[in-house]
Amino acid sequence: MRWLGLAEGCGIGVDQRAIIAANNNADLYAAMFISHGLGFERRPYVFVGLERPPPYYSNLTVLAPGHGKEITGRLEVLRRNFTGRIGLKDSFCELDLQSSGFDILLDASWIWRSSGKPSGFNCWERIETEADLLAWEGAWKRMGSPAPQRMFRASLLDRPDIVFLCHKSDGEIAAGCIANLSETCIGISNLFSRTQSAGVFAEAAAAVAAVAAVAPDLPITGYESGEDLDHAIQAGFETVGDLRVLVAPAAGS
Repeated sequence: MRWLGLAEGCGIGVDQRAIIAANNNADLYAAMFISHGLGFERRPYVFVGLERPPPYYSNLTVLAPGHGKEITGRLEVLRRNFTGRIGLKDSFCELDLQSSGFDILLDASWIWRSSGKPSGFNCWERIETEADLLAWEGAWKRMGSPAPQRMFRASLLDRPDIVFLCHKSDGEIAAGCIANLSETCIGISNLFSRTQSAGVFAEAAAAVAAVAAVAPDLPITGYESGEDLDHAIQAGFETVGDLRVLVAPAAGS
């Protein structure tokens, strides 16, 4: 397979907030890999899973622009180590890999919301017990993220940087998300709601308020696409950069 490097003009004018968001996302990756007992390598410019990642997680995530040569070298190592598909999160849309066997799975945007707790009542709550975490994961799977294995292990509840949040209706989890704390921001991810329809997350504003309450002094980051991105913007986010998730159906082809 022929790997290509950086696309022309990449890395120029990248918003520093996009870099912060990418690294916050990698902090969540690290927590998930540790909880599953999976090895990984993290450098300032890349996060690389040394073992097969959990569903919905990439093998490699770019963390800083301008490292095309190093990234393609890491991809060569992954190609030798894995016979199945390889997932790559090109965090700044700078790699030209489609002619090298990669298909675009998702085009999205990094989002950023300035610090400050939104006004108004918020009835979301934290997940505190393993039983509630199992119920949270069950709802997450039913409401759009099916996975053949348990994704969120009880050990994550012991981490101060990972917070599972939910909204309950009639005693059952009706919506939820994850907040993951980094030094300079807090990430929002894994949003779900039983009022979702065609990818629309109707409770985005309430989820944002719940995440902001965890760390009111920190900005909130994440990434979204399509109508979910529209809802994020309505909830007070702005876009600060573009990313792309790519998949090579067969790493060794």
